[in-house]
Amino acid sequence: MRRDGFAWLVTATLVAMGLYSGCGSSNRDNATHGGDEGGISTQEGGIGSLLDDSGGTAACTGANACGAVCCAASTVCFFSQCVTPGAACQTSDQCPTGDYCEPALGGGEDAGAFPPDSGCTQLATSGRCLPIPPTCPDDAGTEPDGGACLESCEYHPSGNGPLSAKTKWQWGPTAVVSPGDTDIWSTPTVGRMYDTNCDGKIDSFDSPVIVFISGNVDGTCCGCSDASVSTCESGQIRMVNGSSGQELWTVAKASATSVGFMGSTPALGDIDHDGVMDVVAMTGEGYVVLLDHLGNVMRTSDKPYTHATATSAGQGTGWGGGLAIADMNLDGFPEISFGDTVWTTTGTGITLVFTGGKGTGGGAAKETSAISDLDLAANNHLELLAGNTAYKADGTVLWTDSTLPDGFPGVGDFNKDGKPDAVLVGSGEVWILTGATGVIELGPVTLPGTGSGGAPTVADFDGDGFPEIGVAQENKYTVLKPDYAKGTIDVVWSMDNHDFSSSVTGSTVFDFEGDGVPEVVYADECWLWVFDGPTGAVKLAFSHSSFTGTEAALVADIDGDGHAEMLIPSNGVDMSANGWKCKPYEATADGGGTTMNGQSWTPGPAPNLWYRGLVALGDTADSWVGTRTLWNEHTYHVTNVCDDTDNACTAPNTYGSIPTPEVENWTLPWLNDFRQNVQDVGIFNAPDAVVAMTLDCSGSAAVTVRNIGQAGLPSGVVANVYVAGTTTQVGSVTTTYGLLPGQSQTLPVTVTPASAAQGALFAQIYDDPAAPTFHECNASNDTSTSVTAVCAK
Repeated sequence: MRRDGFAWLVTATLVAMGLYSGCGSSNRDNATHGGDEGGISTQEGGIGSLLDDSGGTAACTGANACGAVCCAASTVCFFSQCVTPGAACQTSDQCPTGDYCEPALGGGEDAGAFPPDSGCTQLATSGRCLPIPPTCPDDAGTEPDGGACLESCEYHPSGNGPLSAKTKWQWGPTAVVSPGDTDIWSTPTVGRMYDTNCDGKIDSFDSPVIVFISGNVDGTCCGCSDASVSTCESGQIRMVNGSSGQELWTVAKASATSVGFMGSTPALGDIDHDGVMDVVAMTGEGYVVLLDHLGNVMRTSDKPYTHATATSAGQGTGWGGGLAIADMNLDGFPEISFGDTVWTTTGTGITLVFTGGKGTGGGAAKETSAISDLDLAANNHLELLAGNTAYKADGTVLWTDSTLPDGFPGVGDFNKDGKPDAVLVGSGEVWILTGATGVIELGPVTLPGTGSGGAPTVADFDGDGFPEIGVAQENKYTVLKPDYAKGTIDVVWSMDNHDFSSSVTGSTVFDFEGDGVPEVVYADECWLWVFDGPTGAVKLAFSHSSFTGTEAALVADIDGDGHAEMLIPSNGVDMSANGWKCKPYEATADGGGTTMNGQSWTPGPAPNLWYRGLVALGDTADSWVGTRTLWNEHTYHVTNVCDDTDNACTAPNTYGSIPTPEVENWTLPWLNDFRQNVQDVGIFNAPDAVVAMTLDCSGSAAVTVRNIGQAGLPSGVVANVYVAGTTTQVGSVTTTYGLLPGQSQTLPVTVTPASAAQGALFAQIYDDPAAPTFHECNASNDTSTSVTAVCAK
């Protein structure tokens, strides 16, 4: 189903809004489980006629009154309609097809409570199944049945100013398994592949998870410990719940004889065609292993990575780089690449196909080769782009240029001729090459500042329809614009950064406001930066710490709430006096210290003066636009993994599958990018909060908050109760869990009998305009109809 239908919204706007947090700690073989601003667009009519209960009729008791009618004993009044509740439920996937779970109709029935030690979080009371209302057609405000449909609901963030972020969760300080091994120095990965709501299946009701490598960097760097085995090679692979940061499993070793896992970025994809994504990682000995979604090691490669280095000092394999997955020869079995080396997953093994022996895509310990159709040959086979070399699927060289550095690659159509170009970053310079031949089209251009230059991003940073290039160096982040008319690559802007150790850190791209002009997301040694795409102006700065390998912070819908979040990996470099280089930028009580780009660095939380693990950041007002729940590898580009809610893959378009063949990214009008997350429809979907209330003669009242929008409404929504015709407040309620589209929560509210006797009361949604916690598509329907006490006759 597509994102523009309500049925998708009920199934895809998930648990991260407070409904469920995950299954938690069970042991699995190898795994240890531990008033709005901006533009508003909405249709009129639709379900608006169903928002409020009236005061009832003389012929009904208070319990049965429903507007002008009296509900039968087997039905209940729900937003002015008599409805027949279905079976008890706690999640919508317990309901028949076409129904959803409405928690406002729960009566305390046992809907199959989870075991107390399961770690699963459930609603305070069970719900009841109800039919899903359809989405109102675009050309009409109501359905033929008189209005029982949901309006089209979008919120468009306004302006292009600073971003405001809040920490949604932090993993590391609260780690349960191996709490000393919580440093992360490689890009994490994201996807939906675990039964987080514990209903026995994996589907769109489950929140995404984060898979990454962590270890203990000993306050310096992963290869500088005095230990006999470098942390670069002895990391642990972990999975945490994207909605909460809760640990789901940790695997320390792939086998009893292994030292652990390389710190390079793992990759996600459905390798064995069972409908669920798998994890691909590399052991400390250089073998590629496949783990299932529970952390069980299912396959190990027949041969290791040829260039793997085992070190106890210095930077060896595992300090940076990442694996990639694609079906290069279109035989239905994905290939796995690392550097210049490719393995096939044909049958039930992981078998070495070739080691190229030339470019590796960054050089030793920095291998970030990318897979793409560079030559556009009739067979549609994909090529491996590894620095100054492109290899065919069988390992033969498509092209190579030994005069160029073995740098970091990217792919895009920069001159818009319908053919791929390769971007190469190395030795502080940038080139653009013809994808099919390796011929230099533009460059080199020398990057401002000093250092080698990190993995490039490709995106249309200025909204002119042509892609630009973003690159980080030691002391500058730069956006470059290819100019084919002049034959140059021009510097658009450069901003100060702080990557004095490696100067090869990666970055990613996201359009937070959905205005067609994306932002740079980049984490250096001391800060997470969000830079404005056209100008480089700082839109957000967040303190963190890293010795910096090739890792990147990223953006994805990591909790499945319909809005983007940022995910920042950090590691515990020493921030003590005369230690790591962030210290001079720390603000002090005596006014000492300095700033970068106008920002002061903040020491990490006690008991450490540094940051470790993962931080998930979300918009303070919950209004960053929607995006995919996927980021499956270091060289991520949208078409390299399928999401059944967008059009990046041709049929069969199954979530988490590796496409055969892969759609050429640069040919889709909403893409032509590299390391940018984006979806093609539904990015502006928004919630719409409405409210109704009931009142009896004793002063007992209830307020029901409902979400009739097309994205999740977060928990904590406030509704105040007033005496009709006045501003006298006599009560207030606050929702305690997030509401999926169509869902409601009914909350008791105490008003004095004297207040009830005064006459009518009404309820109204309140969201502080100075500090909003959500943005909805329609603020005009936030007030209920006034109600008077309904007394039994």
